[in-house]
Amino acid sequence: MLDNTLLLFGSASSAFHLSRNYPLLLAGGKNMGLKHGQFLNYGDDNPAGGPWLGGREPWQKEVTREELPLSNLYLTLLQRLGVETESFADSTGTLAEV
Repeated sequence: MLDNTLLLFGSASSAFHLSRNYPLLLAGGKNMGLKHGQFLNYGDDNPAGGPWLGGREPWQKEVTREELPLSNLYLTLLQRLGVETESFADSTGTLAEV
């Protein structure tokens, strides 16, 4: 049954309660072409920014690589579920790695 089901579990907070770096768990969907057994990190390599040594707070640091909107994942899941759509909210495309 899980092969025909998508289960998305996530947290409502990131390392610094920002709307980025959300930890998510996606399970199921094998019959929908989802790839299993992988860890995908679309945020910075060190999302917490390391210890705070004074100065700017770690969450105030500039993003060092392009961040993808979460709506890209939602668009990918919608298409895998058979919904014919080319966009969802502020999506910029689908996630081929999923």
